[in-house]
Amino acid sequence: MTNLCKEKVEVQSSKILANVQKSLVGHCVAVLRQGIDLIENLDDVVFSKVEAPGKSSVGTHFRHNLDFVTNFLSGLKSGKFDYNRRERNLQVETNRRYAVSRFREAISELENLTPEMLEKNILVRSETIENLWCDSSAMRELEFLQSHTIHHYALIEAKLALFGNQTPAGFGVAPSTLEFWENSSEFRLKAANRRASLAVRTR
Repeated sequence: MTNLCKEKVEVQSSKILANVQKSLVGHCVAVLRQGIDLIENLDDVVFSKVEAPGKSSVGTHFRHNLDFVTNFLSGLKSGKFDYNRRERNLQVETNRRYAVSRFREAISELENLTPEMLEKNILVRSETIENLWCDSSAMRELEFLQSHTIHHYALIEAKLALFGNQTPAGFGVAPSTLEFWENSSEFRLKAANRRASLAVRTR
């Protein structure tokens, strides 16, 4: 391969990588904005309500999600991710306006990440084995961040259903599941029934 061909391949690879990075950030930001939209449409009581002592509120799940986002952002700077060392700011759990402002700050930081930051290889501390650090990459952790957020959205949806509140269609559902439903008539029917069931509960 000539030097010119190599340069073309490198340029093409660089463009592909940049598009992938942009897509990963965009998907994560879109998921976080879903959460902001939901928070803004809840009232303060529902946001901080718990169904029993010792249980988590909707606000608790959102605070937990924000902790992982802020850990991701700080980990990019240090090269080490420690998801056990979370901020756990109780104000995020109980004050909707404050929670929204913090999520918007995090989104702004995500949108301003440079390609060089997203290409980093990083270390992630084990959540179960002390002093064990595992190899990972910023892009892989960004994907994990999106998956983790959606998982807690599903828990939020279930909790809100108990309180008689409905969430938007697709909230708390993984992208691969949504795609599967769209391509399967059987599962499209199940998804419709699921939405109908939630609607009945909110009457």
